[in-house]
Amino acid sequence: MAKRKKAKPTDGFGPRERAKVRAAVRLVWHRCHARRLAQKRAIGPDGFLVCESCQKKSPKLAVDHIHPVGEVDEGFLERMFVPSHKLQNLCPPCHRKKTNAQRKKRR
Repeated sequence: MAKRKKAKPTDGFGPRERAKVRAAVRLVWHRCHARRLAQKRAIGPDGFLVCESCQKKSPKLAVDHIHPVGEVDEGFLERMFVPSHKLQNLCPPCHRKKTNAQRKKRR
C-alpha cells in the first residue's frame, strides 16, 4: 500500500477548518424551525411519511435543500438557512438520485 502524505497544516482558514465549520453549521441546521416545518409537511393524511418527489410512502425521509447549499463561502449561511418552502422531503432513493446528479454536474 502506498503511504498517504500528511496534509500540510494551513495557517488560517484551510480545508480542514472549512470542513469543521460546515459540520457545525449542519448540526445547528438540524434543529432549525424551517426544517421541522418541512418534516411536518411530509406527514400524509394516514400518518405515514410521503416523498415529495415520487409520492411514495417511506419509513424515512431526508430533508433536502431544493437548491444546493454548496461550499462554505460568503453566502453559505443564507443558502443553508432557507424558509421551509425551499426544502423538500425525499425518500432515500430519490435523495441519492438527486445528489448523484448534482455531483455529476459539478465535475
